[in-house]
Amino acid sequence: MRSDFDPDDYSVVVKLRGGPPTPWKWEIYCAGKQMPVERSTTFFQSRGTAHVAGKEALARLMDKLTY
Repeated sequence: MRSDFDPDDYSVVVKLRGGPPTPWKWEIYCAGKQMPVERSTTFFQSRGTAHVAGKEALARLMDKLTY
């Protein structure tokens, strides 16, 4: 693991990025960065569904960054 890596610097944000019926996307941000590190390629029907998928993507990203 990198010495400058802190998992707490990463978070999932769900944003309204499209129109009905599937307007929601998740984005992963790192503290101090204006652009997302990663974002969903698909839209979701609900904010909750997008958040769950974003948390799963964040877990996969943390696995990659810690090994």
